Amino acid sequence: MDKQLAGYVLEHYKPAIFVVNKWDLLVKDLKTGDFADYLRKVFPSLDYVPIAFITAKDGRNIYPVLNLAQNLFKQAGARVGTGDLNRILRQAVDDYPPPSRMNRRPKIFYATQVAALPPTIVLFTNGPELFDNTYQRYLLKVFRDQLPFADVPINLQLRGKRQGDDAEAQEPAAAGRAKPARIRERPRGKKRGPAELWEDV
Repeated sequence: MDKQLAGYVLEHYKPAIFVVNKWDLLVKDLKTGDFADYLRKVFPSLDYVPIAFITAKDGRNIYPVLNLAQNLFKQAGARVGTGDLNRILRQAVDDYPPPSRMNRRPKIFYATQVAALPPTIVLFTNGPELFDNTYQRYLLKVFRDQLPFADVPINLQLRGKRQGDDAEAQEPAAAGRAKPARIRERPRGKKRGPAELWEDV
């Protein structure tokens, strides 16, 4: 049943929280970090989903979970400017170019966010079939790390270049140069991980 729910979350791009109840009844030598690692292994496609450890009977961590749910709603409804998005995309492609497929070199001309709830990002390319799942997962990770969508699913869509796109697509992510980025930088030396509510919150 849990895996069916996970499949629903993935298919419909639903924000979610892993809530581990009755944490006080588990063996004392089991640490929250160990259990979190277990969940990540069982549900690798949901590695961005926050984890909360609660004791519902005593009301422990209940309010932080509700606050976290509100935060996820705000993330899912956030919007990012085209300039900022393309700046991040351009840097991601420079750091790790997509590998050639079918004797063709994949190209991403530009990106734009077309919707929220869920955040939907469209990449205009020279062929969606040229980008495998591994590269798409890489781009999603970059977007989560640098955009305000750290803990929610992102609907990433790839489209082929349309007629009339030539003028704005001559330079990949050209719009990214229009204005300075306003994305918050993460503290140096701190490795990003999914939000987690431990039992001492």
